[in-house]
Amino acid sequence: MSVSVELHMRTMCAVGVATAVVLGARPVAAQEPPPIAFDTFTLGNGLKFVVHEDHSTPIVAVNVWYDVGSANEPPRRSGFAHLFEHMLFEETENLDKGEFAELILGAGGTYNGTTNTDRTAYFETVPANRLNLALWLEAERMARLRVTKENFEREREVVKEERRRSIDNRPYGSAFLTLDTLMNDWPPYDHTVIGSMEDLNAATADDVLGFYRRFYVPNNATVVIAGDVTVAEVRALAEQYFGWVSRGAEPEALPRLPPVPRSDGERRATLEDKLANTPLYMAGFTLPPHDHRDTYALQLLSGIFSEGESSRLFQRLVKDEKAALTVFAGMDTRVGPSSFYFAALPNQGVGIERIEALVNDEVEKLQKEGVSERELQKSKNQLRAGQIMGRQTVFAKAESLHHYRLYHAAIGEINTDLANYMAVTPDDIRRAAGVYLVPANRTAILVMPGKSASQGGGGDSPSGSR
Repeated sequence: MSVSVELHMRTMCAVGVATAVVLGARPVAAQEPPPIAFDTFTLGNGLKFVVHEDHSTPIVAVNVWYDVGSANEPPRRSGFAHLFEHMLFEETENLDKGEFAELILGAGGTYNGTTNTDRTAYFETVPANRLNLALWLEAERMARLRVTKENFEREREVVKEERRRSIDNRPYGSAFLTLDTLMNDWPPYDHTVIGSMEDLNAATADDVLGFYRRFYVPNNATVVIAGDVTVAEVRALAEQYFGWVSRGAEPEALPRLPPVPRSDGERRATLEDKLANTPLYMAGFTLPPHDHRDTYALQLLSGIFSEGESSRLFQRLVKDEKAALTVFAGMDTRVGPSSFYFAALPNQGVGIERIEALVNDEVEKLQKEGVSERELQKSKNQLRAGQIMGRQTVFAKAESLHHYRLYHAAIGEINTDLANYMAVTPDDIRRAAGVYLVPANRTAILVMPGKSASQGGGGDSPSGSR
């Protein structure tokens, strides 16, 4: 099980594919991602199904998303959605501890789960003739979870150890969390996905049961099935395994989104990190939700800034100035306010102030001069390649169908969305940079190496302004 605790891009960028390759004198048209055909149906209890038939190999991906993430957590219960994700791998009325894993692995399958701000996902990939097993297991978890004091306390300790391993005892771990929370004014995003130790310690088994009954109901879930199946087969099994599960109350709507971009001025924080050997500069800019039209230009802009050794930031900071060891730009797009961010490690002897000045200079240069057609085409090629390669496995296609269901106006955009990226112009890139990547919307984090605990040094609590 895993949790999204570091900022990440929801782009599908990978290695580039040229839009037109010249062989002799004849141009060859660019490859396009193969379309994904799908069918949908909804059971009487509100449980939604999306089915994609792919008969190329005898396997099937079963991917269940509940529309609950850290944004839905009650006050003083940060980390609860992730804790609950772990609970669903525990016991049910008909499964003892460990049996879920034994059954999936025994059938030759794989499984896992993840949590982020907006959803919790559970997924299995199994031989096509064991689809019934995967659906039975998911129905067990949806309707018959067994919560005891013992299994709750055991999984709470597992989650606390995960936080220690991935955040507290990792260099720069707290920097990502500080940036994400400091730049956000929307209450559902004002705390971390992984949660605080204080809130995890305060949670109870009764809290788990309340969360389960509130959010883990058929009408708050969607099942995507992709693989060697037919829609008729899935419909019959869906009725058999899920049709009896009672519909729950509709979850409460989240609060209204704040204006984006921010205009109240730069926010800054300085962290002392006893595990870090090198300073780190990070900056984030608040963006609209993923379904905003500017997402297309901004995702391509992130590639222009840092995708590959020919990118702007690599060329300036790493190659020409030799100021940075590494530099990165990316996006984290969500149902609510999203973010565009930069991160750079200075080279030996280079001050972190120099890194910040160079990053800001590259942003301002782009805003003044724009981008070339060649740069933009490279970024489009990378995104196109990512979409093509993202359709090679049934699991990847199931994930993509879920993405378009949750983050777009309609699932059908999965087959038309690439055209929106290809239509972006240099003027669109320049305009988006001028709207969002501005000082009044910037949050800057400076991480400075501190003395280790054995040296009697300090911790990593932030000091800054908001």
